[in-house]
Amino acid sequence: MSRHPRPDRRLSFSSLPEIAILPTPLPADSLPVGQLVTKSSKLNPTTLEDRDYDDIGTRWFKDVILVDSSTGKFTESLGGTRLVQKKPDGKNEVGTIEAEEMRIRLLKDASASLKRALESPPAAKWVQEQVSQGEEIGFVTGVREVSNASYKRARLVDVGAGNYEVIREVGGETKEGKRRDSGLDVQTGSKKDIVGVIVQKLGVDGDSLSLTGQELGAQFWE
Repeated sequence: MSRHPRPDRRLSFSSLPEIAILPTPLPADSLPVGQLVTKSSKLNPTTLEDRDYDDIGTRWFKDVILVDSSTGKFTESLGGTRLVQKKPDGKNEVGTIEAEEMRIRLLKDASASLKRALESPPAAKWVQEQVSQGEEIGFVTGVREVSNASYKRARLVDVGAGNYEVIREVGGETKEGKRRDSGLDVQTGSKKDIVGVIVQKLGVDGDSLSLTGQELGAQFWE
């Protein structure tokens, strides 16, 4: 069963589904809600309107994240916590996202929006091509957008009782003792970035597509 809010239900943070963190933040206009996606291709919607979406947000946002030390890719969101209960393994390091504003946009009715998205001839042609190639197809039903975000490394300070306080770096050192920039390597060229996504898998039945209720995470952007 889908965990998405029902149409016309008042949106609240407690009712939100899980939002998968993107490996790399993207400019907001490159990942709109309603996008059809496969590993090799993306198609933006042309038939959806503002009335198809629900929005909820905050004036300040913080997220503690794990970052792959070798690739710089974001691997996990720990939420806006100040304390963590364990240090990351040697493969990952801790980072933070801080932003002036955060907005979550969801489709009010994912099934109805999918039907509308597929009404455009370019979308129908795109789907036919992807199905013929045996591609797994996803439908973006929600995103987390941040404004004027900064992405920085963090360090953990042992405060006892198995807890570690997350402290943003202001400059730092590598394991070899060399100085490094405190900023993570994120360059979107945009004031508004997408950092999280909700994607539902589409099932193919003959010439028709439908939501399966299975969420696919951020695998299409890995």
